[in-house]
Amino acid sequence: MHELTAAEFYIVNPMLEKVGNKAVYALSVIQQLQTGKVLVNDRNNATAALITSVGGFYCLLGAANDAPFNEGVIEFLNNKNSHPIDFYALALFSTDWEQLLAENNLINAAKIKRAYFHFNKEKFLQAYRDYPFVLNPEFNEEGLNPEIADQYREDFYSYYKLVWDSAQQFIDNGVGHFVTKDDKIISVCSSPYVGGGYAEIDIITVEKYKRKGLATLVGVRFINECLNRGLTPNWCCHSDNIESLSVAHKLCFEQVDEHPMYWYNA
Repeated sequence: MHELTAAEFYIVNPMLEKVGNKAVYALSVIQQLQTGKVLVNDRNNATAALITSVGGFYCLLGAANDAPFNEGVIEFLNNKNSHPIDFYALALFSTDWEQLLAENNLINAAKIKRAYFHFNKEKFLQAYRDYPFVLNPEFNEEGLNPEIADQYREDFYSYYKLVWDSAQQFIDNGVGHFVTKDDKIISVCSSPYVGGGYAEIDIITVEKYKRKGLATLVGVRFINECLNRGLTPNWCCHSDNIESLSVAHKLCFEQVDEHPMYWYNA
């Protein structure tokens, strides 16, 4: 395998265009908004690629017919030192990659299904144009700002310390909307990855505050900001995540595809 320099990332664009919004993390790496690696079979005639993001989301692109590259992929995935955070989620989008990995033993990696969605903008605008958000007085809404970005990354969800190098980088490039109570985050819709004109959606609500409409509220605020900024909100989730599927439908995302993913924990 050959690791591309940042100046060479464009080489994989034709392969990545076929995947599009199913791999926003890869688009972010290619645009150098977020850190990652791009590995190809041939610098001069790349027909296969492995893209990794610092947050652990990986994808395989192109054709699975280059034996040395395929062997390198399996070796890379099975080498614990390849995964500095002891986690990866490897997305597959073609049957040939699926067949190749099925024929090889990936250590500590379970095969799951991942659902992918299309955002129905017209349906959303119609549904939420006059949506009556009434927030309980004990709750407060907050947009992305230095104080809440620090709290989110340091105290609520440390994953955002991986995907965004700093709170300021998150603020400059990401999207985030929060509901707080007593100055503590209780519900959030934020973007772990932004790339290719898409902003990935990540919604978390503290268990005791679920079923109060907070996920819908922060989701709508997030989507409206995306639309105002010329970004397309994006959704994908595990196919068996009933709660996530329900919120996606409520926010006017329509499932368009399902593909296998290998989920690794050391």
